[in-house]
This record gives sequence, structure tokens and C-alpha cells, in this order.
Amino acid sequence: MSTITFTRIDAKGPGASGLNPALHDPADVILEGAKAPHALNAFSDASDMLSAGVWQCDAGTLKLADLPIHEVCVLIEGEVVITSDDGRSERYAAGDAFILHKGFSGTWHMPVATKKYSIVYCG
Repeated sequence: MSTITFTRIDAKGPGASGLNPALHDPADVILEGAKAPHALNAFSDASDMLSAGVWQCDAGTLKLADLPIHEVCVLIEGEVVITSDDGRSERYAAGDAFILHKGFSGTWHMPVATKKYSIVYCG
């Protein structure tokens, strides 16, 4: 019996085959663009509380309300401007890392196509 002790997360998909077409979270509201999300789930634990992978999307803006997860993001390509409903705003570019905390409400704006590594905790 073999136990997996590490997993590569390939930003280009398995064997550079690309990422799979994906859907936005049903709670996300598309305000503009963001019509072609793609993703790769590289890991999920047995309880589905923790997952990791890659997500990419064309330029656009999403409205997020009461985010039900904690998400660690590391941008691979592009940029994101996150603005909370209370007006706080931060811009992140390729190479930057940040955390979206459970309960976040605001906008996720991608002025250009964006790709990120993502680690999601559902607790």
C-alpha cells in the first residue's frame, strides 16, 4: 500500500495539457467579463475540508458575498484588485500572495487574464 506524501501542482495542467473548463462558485455574481474560468484540483483531503489547485480566468469582475471559505492565493499571471464592501482595496500582481478570509464581501476585479495557485480551507 502506497501513501501519497507530496503532490506537484502544475500551473499548465497535468503534462502541460491545460486546465479544465470550470464554473464560478454559484454564490459569485459576474459583474462584467470573467466568462471563461478554468481550473485544476490537484488535491483534496479525505474530508473535503482542504483543497489545492490552479484557477484562471479572463478579465472581469466578480461580486463575492460572505465568502464561505478561507483561501490562500498566489498569483502566477495577471493582476487582481480586491475591494471589500467597507472600501478597503488592495492590488496584487504576479508573484504576490494573499489570503481571502471567510466572511469576505466585496469585489474581485481582474483587469487582465489572471491565473493563481489556490489553497482552500472550508472550516
